[in-house]
Amino acid sequence: MLRTSTQHFLFGGGRLSKYAKAIAPDAEQLVRDKFGSLPAVHLVLNGDTSRMDHLVNTAEARLLTGINPTQVNAVSRPDRHSRSAYGQTSIDRGGALIVLQIPNMRHERDVRESLVHELVHAHQLGDRPARELHLKYLGHVWGRQPMKPNTLTGYKVLIEAREVEAYDAEALAAQL
Repeated sequence: MLRTSTQHFLFGGGRLSKYAKAIAPDAEQLVRDKFGSLPAVHLVLNGDTSRMDHLVNTAEARLLTGINPTQVNAVSRPDRHSRSAYGQTSIDRGGALIVLQIPNMRHERDVRESLVHELVHAHQLGDRPARELHLKYLGHVWGRQPMKPNTLTGYKVLIEAREVEAYDAEALAAQL
């Protein structure tokens, strides 16, 4: 199930936002056909490049006991470089949250490839063990409970492998 919303746009979001909304169901089906199941996905088409961290941080903070969204939004996670990014994916209460940074994109190809890329990440985070491990990682990142060094190193290797898989999947976007 894919739910789409727009945030922080003046005048309705523009051409690329409308394009992303139009192709999102087809991109979701393409990723399902290639990779398998997806969790419920909330796709946020974001129009303010200074707000992507805020949107993702808030969703993550709601998953962690003792973390206030105001606290996490006062700082940026050191493992994120969102100002120039096209998108981010994380878990939220309903499944996965994808935030696409529409102002950073210049072409419809950017939208297609980014949408497929982030949907692959949603797939990767979609099953229970993946969600639980990512939740532990978030607890580590936000200073709630450190991960064991070996577990953290292993998870960082997994994150890199997932990133390679998502970049490789961008070629599927040509089918949209």
